[in-house]
Amino acid sequence: MILYDFRCDSDHRFEAGVASMSSPAPDCPDCGQSSRRILTTVRTSGFASAGRSREEMPKSWKGMSGGDPGAVDYWRRSMEKREKLEERYPELGGDRRPILAHEGIFQGRPLRAGDDIGASVEAAVKADSAQKAAAAEGRPDGGSATKTANPAGTSARGSGKPAGASAKGSGATQGGASRR
Repeated sequence: MILYDFRCDSDHRFEAGVASMSSPAPDCPDCGQSSRRILTTVRTSGFASAGRSREEMPKSWKGMSGGDPGAVDYWRRSMEKREKLEERYPELGGDRRPILAHEGIFQGRPLRAGDDIGASVEAAVKADSAQKAAAAEGRPDGGSATKTANPAGTSARGSGKPAGASAKGSGATQGGASRR
């Protein structure tokens, strides 16, 4: 099926699919009169572009070509265009809320200002434990999840003390070895 533009004797324009280039022109769907194929208009300008994203903007003096006035002016104009576009279409800007936490259980899924902290922590802990369980199952030495590092900083045995903290001032660490 090939799409062509057609115009009937009553000057109705329409697009229709025909079997081949040599197929007869279809009748007009509006008035039923015979039609003829017309040239298709091709647009060569006026395409839409979101421009460069914030991640592509330079973040250092070196990225600005050492402060070259032409480069600084180019990136300033690019950023202003991007900001205007994001004002009209906020979905292009992404989530610009400040990040409160991005390490430990929030690695790869940062905690942002305005998030429900309780729900975010619960979701991050569940995802982290599921990830650790999957890693433990895939180990060739048959290790368990308790041997992996604990992002909360507590011991794997659940004593509530940070890993490596001394037990009642005896100088012994959790594993029983003394620290000197």
